[in-house]
Amino acid sequence: MSAQEEMDLVHRSVFLIPKDTGPMTIAQEFATAKYALSKNQLKAWYLFIASMDEHHVPEQGTMYTFDAVRFADKLNINATKARGMIVAEIFTKLSQNYIDLRSREDGSGEQDIYHANFISELSYNRKTHILEVSIPPRLNQYLFNLREGTYISMDIEDILALDTIVSMRLFIYLRNLGRLNIHEISVDRLRREIALYPESSYKEFKRRVITPSIEEIRCHTKYKDFFIDDDGGPGRKATTIVFGFTKTPIGDTYFPNLAPALVKQLREKFSERILVLFSMACDEGFEPSYIKDSFDGISEACIVSNFHLVFDRITKDARMGKKKGPDTYGRYFITAVKQDWAGASHQGKTALKKGMARIENKQLEERMREAKEQEDNQDRADYYLKHAKEYVAAMTLSDLLAFMKRHASQLDYLAGRRGFNREHACSRKKTYREYRLLTQVVLGKMMAGEIPVSVNSSSLFE
Repeated sequence: MSAQEEMDLVHRSVFLIPKDTGPMTIAQEFATAKYALSKNQLKAWYLFIASMDEHHVPEQGTMYTFDAVRFADKLNINATKARGMIVAEIFTKLSQNYIDLRSREDGSGEQDIYHANFISELSYNRKTHILEVSIPPRLNQYLFNLREGTYISMDIEDILALDTIVSMRLFIYLRNLGRLNIHEISVDRLRREIALYPESSYKEFKRRVITPSIEEIRCHTKYKDFFIDDDGGPGRKATTIVFGFTKTPIGDTYFPNLAPALVKQLREKFSERILVLFSMACDEGFEPSYIKDSFDGISEACIVSNFHLVFDRITKDARMGKKKGPDTYGRYFITAVKQDWAGASHQGKTALKKGMARIENKQLEERMREAKEQEDNQDRADYYLKHAKEYVAAMTLSDLLAFMKRHASQLDYLAGRRGFNREHACSRKKTYREYRLLTQVVLGKMMAGEIPVSVNSSSLFE
């Protein structure tokens, strides 16, 4: 091997164009990684990752080259001079800071650990503003060719839009949990894994991390309904948080507007009939959060009969034009049960019978609504399935090959041990399972809005 060939082997150059929109993928270990970076350093790191080709196979000594001024533009560095130098200094700091990546603990408490600096080498040319950087070779396994189910997928613009290091770290951490369909975790686990202000009280942690992060994520990202709730309250320590990136991530028929942590408590404590009753009372000012332990030891019959009396009073007040405010009736529901108005007025049996009828009517309405919703959902699924099959049928061979290449990891994952047979897929025979798997992937992307419902569009293959 000649000296020039040896030099080429040592320095394989890949030119990057900064990509500040669209999806990026990182290994799930980044969600709980330990590091101490500034806001701009973390943004620069993720912009750097997003600008790479995730399917790229790095070679020994790969150097990543980019225009530092263009990176400054994407990072919103508005200095009047030396903007390239500012980016170079940010990457210099990355070369001095370490990242600690760890797998989940196994049954014996053991973990895989990878510990290294973010950047292993860099050089900056002040005349051309070209910055060359390399990363530790073993860090590649956390950035490239990640297996299905082991990575987080996010839009880089959401990360770049956030203002603080705490909001970025919390956003990435919760996005990873959401990917795993986890929406409820203990406060202790959250604080242990995110490692922000570990010595502070939960009240201080909530003030410095959770509350401002909720505001930032709602304001600056597409997740306008993002929320975090805990089960704390007056005289009660918070032990669990529930979060979601949409208004009702944990669907609840009866309490769509209540905090999921409170809904969980109600479901653990009361029967389905009582939950139906509470949901109706919420429309009249009843606040389930005020119950606490007031109804402990009280029979279901007592709750049903006394709630009915309050409903009856509300109806009579409205008929006479004397209806009171929701706060008043909200207090009536709790007081009626605690003082047993039905028993005191000898109306217990009659009120119970009418109260149960009220609940049964509400449940019947709900079953009818669910049946209609299922019918609508089936119609929607049939509609998309029809168009997904048409989409597959309309693919040319080159379209099909491009699609299978782009979604190879997903198709192989669905195919399991036997693998996805490309030849079977190209045959278009509907008796082969590959046709079903191919249609399944197209259907999912079509329902998610990633593929237009049109066989004429070629956007998928661009």
